[in-house]
Amino acid sequence: MTAHPPWLRFQAYVVGLPKTGSTSMATLFGNYRTGHEWQLIDLVDLAMARHRGEIDDEAFLKAAGRRLVPPSLEMDSATSHCLYADLLARTFPHAVFMHTVRDVRSWVSSLIDMLLCKRIGRKIAGLAYTRVEIEYISLRTEGTYDVDRDDREDDRVALAPMMRYWASHIREMAAVLPPDRSLRLRTRDIASRLPQIAALAGVPASTLRADLSHSNRAPLRFDRFAAFDGDELRAAYDAHCAELMAELFPEEHAAFVSRRPDDEEGSLAWTTYLESVRTWAADAVARHGPGVTR
Repeated sequence: MTAHPPWLRFQAYVVGLPKTGSTSMATLFGNYRTGHEWQLIDLVDLAMARHRGEIDDEAFLKAAGRRLVPPSLEMDSATSHCLYADLLARTFPHAVFMHTVRDVRSWVSSLIDMLLCKRIGRKIAGLAYTRVEIEYISLRTEGTYDVDRDDREDDRVALAPMMRYWASHIREMAAVLPPDRSLRLRTRDIASRLPQIAALAGVPASTLRADLSHSNRAPLRFDRFAAFDGDELRAAYDAHCAELMAELFPEEHAAFVSRRPDDEEGSLAWTTYLESVRTWAADAVARHGPGVTR
């Protein structure tokens, strides 16, 4: 394949982790043929089989059917794409890639906030997790996040594994994405980097929906790095994240290394936060039905 198909004006993929701006990137390209998380679970299932060595690249693409080949979207934003970004880069030599990144502290907190909200919401709705969903969560938490755990227990055990995964992901994307066809974007900089985003896609910056670039804000926030700070988190940070954070997020890096832990603060904050999540989840299920927890 020497160029993107003639039915597409450009061919772009978002290859960031969940909670790094995939919704914002999709809505930013709202004037184009765009999709967000289209057939996500199907792609995750195949990606995990490829990850386990059960299928090769050819079998992966064949099993994905028309979802990936031939490409039908100009901006394809799905949080599974980072699992096979190397294959996308080889299969489509004229495709471009937007790698959205977020600092480790806010990414871990945001993703685990989402997991907790959905877990409590599913208990309220009586909706079980599928095998693929559990496997997907396990991948990014090294199997430490139990979807059936007692809600009163905090989830600090998953923090260090998620920090390691964050660092591994960023280094892997740097290794597999072609430098001349990719752009690393800090989530908070998406709105200010519209010219570079448009230039990579080959479209006028004026056609991007800048008014929609901050879509999908989290309803609740809890900073586990402030609440559960300690030796294990510090060691994981120093070993896996410090170098990347100093390079990509120097202000956040300085703030983290200078902070002092406060165990009592963490215990009180968790109890208060958990009650807020329960209230939010119950209201969301009542308003929108069980599907809101997927």
